[in-house]
Amino acid sequence: MRGEAARDLSKAEVRDLAVRYLARREYGIEELKRKLVQRGAESDVAGEVVSDCAEQDLVSDERFTEMYVRMRIRRLFGPVRIRGELRQRGIPDRLIVAALRVDEETWLAAAAQWVGRRIHAELDFAQKVKIHRRLMRRGFNHEQANIALERVIFND
Repeated sequence: MRGEAARDLSKAEVRDLAVRYLARREYGIEELKRKLVQRGAESDVAGEVVSDCAEQDLVSDERFTEMYVRMRIRRLFGPVRIRGELRQRGIPDRLIVAALRVDEETWLAAAAQWVGRRIHAELDFAQKVKIHRRLMRRGFNHEQANIALERVIFND
């Protein structure tokens, strides 16, 4: 497939491509459909193939959302950023809300862990502001960022 001239792909070729994508990692339904269309599948054929895959439980928004949230928490991102990334991938809001129902302590621990990796000496006010801004960019809200900074600074 790689390097071929752009042409319409048959349904069997699109299904084969979808299965190969799904063998590598989980995808959301809309994300997989978009990826297939980018590779040359017609939109209706891609939709049909993805629907077939969903019926066979090869692709699932629920499974993808749970996996994605776990992965991003492990990489120390906050709920605001994760929510935005899932929306970009076409995940319905009801699934996002359900997946982000994580204990507040988990978010605080992730933020504090991230801060702990960045602090190596005493911080002045400007450095605290900079770290706070970076936490907010990573998807933590104002309160979570403040608590994480306090935990790390006062535990040292």
